[in-house]
Amino acid sequence: MRPPTRRQLSVILALLLVTVPIWAPPLDVTGPDYRYVVAELSAEQDGELAVDLPDGGYIADIEDLDCVDRSFDFPRRCLYDGGAIDGNVTGVNPGIVGVTGPSAGDELTRRSGAGYVVLGDTVYRRSATFVAANESVGMTVELGVDRVDAATALEDVARDRQYVSDAAQRAIREGSITTNEPMADANAVLAVDDGYYVVYRDGRPTSLSEKPGVERALEALSVVAGAGLLLRRG
Repeated sequence: MRPPTRRQLSVILALLLVTVPIWAPPLDVTGPDYRYVVAELSAEQDGELAVDLPDGGYIADIEDLDCVDRSFDFPRRCLYDGGAIDGNVTGVNPGIVGVTGPSAGDELTRRSGAGYVVLGDTVYRRSATFVAANESVGMTVELGVDRVDAATALEDVARDRQYVSDAAQRAIREGSITTNEPMADANAVLAVDDGYYVVYRDGRPTSLSEKPGVERALEALSVVAGAGLLLRRG
């Protein structure tokens, strides 16, 4: 089979340049790419939580399991939880001087936020107990933490496989995944194949920044160059 002639190669190149607006966008060379990696969660025999991260991995946030951050810049809310390990911490809201619902000693239901905290490798359940409300102080609440077995906490907060996205399940199978869209269930505890996992975003950049104006200009130049080459060869 004869190799293509110089004229044929020029025509092929010209056609590629003219059709850049058609075949270039699906390649998605520029724009955001999201790389996710997987950490496995498990309960040790002593009831503590084990987080198995890939080499160089770092996770600072797990949905419904607060305070897993191991950095020196520990979130302030977690310091209050740490202070409650040896005894309840009193919290006051001066804006509320009277209530009609809870009685002294009633535990308040959490409306938002994580119900569990991880301090070191130990999991605790947050609690808030109503004390009193009066004009001199306002509403007084005792904030506390109670140790729980990691297996209990994981079972409580995990999403069953039927609610786990296909992208997350693929990441769990392969160890990592790169997508064009953010993953909806990232940083949530996921129950898949008798194990617990967290799929979290890798902070390292994985793509060129998206510049639509520059891209359109380059496409136009490619079409002009390809058309000129075709006319020249014609």
